[in-house]
Amino acid sequence: MPDSITGDMTTGEVTTKWPSTKEVFSKHFGSGCFTCPAFGGEPISMACAMHSTDVNMFVSELVEAANRDEAAGTGK
Repeated sequence: MPDSITGDMTTGEVTTKWPSTKEVFSKHFGSGCFTCPAFGGEPISMACAMHSTDVNMFVSELVEAANRDEAAGTGK
């Protein structure tokens, strides 16, 4: 369930389960974040700290994107 997304989840865990969340990562961190060696295993909270991004706002946007995947039947 998208509402269960937390800052403790890894970036890879979220983007694999809900592909639309990649838009949120690109919006806030730039498209280069997907080639960063830390991407995939890094907790969302750490990524937000590294980019001076409010984790609560970021998670909220991830949930919105994940809900779009769920509604479209593309969430895993």
